[in-house]
Amino acid sequence: MPGHPNEDQVNHILKEVVDELLLPWHGVFYTHTAECPQGRSVSLAVLPAVCDAEGAHSLSGFASHEHTYFCVRCLLPKNDIHNLKPETWPRRDLEEHRKVASLWRDAPSIADRDKIFKDYGVRWSELLRLPYWNPITFTLIDSMHMGYLGLFSTHIRKIWKMDAEKPKSVGPDGVPSIPPLTYEGVVIDDGHEEDEASQASDSDVVCELIWEDSKNTVLPSWIDAPPHNWGTKAAGKLSADEWKVVCSISLVVTLIRVWGYKYQHDPQSRHYQLLLNFLDMVHAIQLLNLHETSSQIRQDYHSLILKYLRTVLILFPDVSLKPNHHYVIHIAEDLELMGPVHAHNTPVFERTNHTLQELNSNQHLGKCCVDEDKD
Repeated sequence: MPGHPNEDQVNHILKEVVDELLLPWHGVFYTHTAECPQGRSVSLAVLPAVCDAEGAHSLSGFASHEHTYFCVRCLLPKNDIHNLKPETWPRRDLEEHRKVASLWRDAPSIADRDKIFKDYGVRWSELLRLPYWNPITFTLIDSMHMGYLGLFSTHIRKIWKMDAEKPKSVGPDGVPSIPPLTYEGVVIDDGHEEDEASQASDSDVVCELIWEDSKNTVLPSWIDAPPHNWGTKAAGKLSADEWKVVCSISLVVTLIRVWGYKYQHDPQSRHYQLLLNFLDMVHAIQLLNLHETSSQIRQDYHSLILKYLRTVLILFPDVSLKPNHHYVIHIAEDLELMGPVHAHNTPVFERTNHTLQELNSNQHLGKCCVDEDKD
């Protein structure tokens, strides 16, 4: 299917899947199994749905991240996205969600459906035919997209504005750099304002310095190094694994040396605060991706991610938080409900999708499969 399927196409596909899932939910009797020679009855349920943000919203019948009600868990309006007090967010209700989704399904016209969708950000999903399906709880946004391709990429390209696509962030010889990162009149902590001259003398950390440190960093054999010239157009876009290495290894090594050691005796300096803010993000993502979880780990993650986001708004007054910044707060709930993220993340499926997309099928998938068998 070329492009992104619309809601009608998604539901058309889901209908066939749900039809197959309804029967085993009510129970299927196997006359003989390896452990039960006399047979046994088996029931089957499928959960959760794990996708990137766009796929998750489309699959479960929620509006996109551009809608006023952009979140699958709560009804915080987008114009209040800087509200970082989760206890004040109005939660979605399953019964109300099913009611509105049914209204959308039974609406007599497309115009009526559009109005319901605009007002509530909800439409019918065939998954709601499953009696156990809870789209609010069972719809998960994959940690790979949320963390490595979300938080890491956004922090570097949108917050630090270190982007090879933007001329102002490209230094001599086309090498991207971290911009000055200064804001006139920004005060850190109790009346402490960093000297502007010291900011100007150390305003840029060019990628060449980070590249040099990367060359001298010995990585474990199971970690693939990103392109030596990452950040340039020639290197192309970074994959999730490459963003992980760049942000959790390369930048940590270099920025601690360049900003941490230099400003360690002035912890209220802007550069030191920028470093701490960046490390809070990296630490939070490391906790999120551990192969175990506990109430303490979830609490530490939640505290770190909120601290990171609140500090971003202080250090960068002109930055607007993205929906992904809101989603990463909710993911602590997923750790409690579904366990460590490695049990329900999607890298293997992403690699399969990439392989399928690389096939030159010319929209004749059946013929493509026949040709593969011949080979």
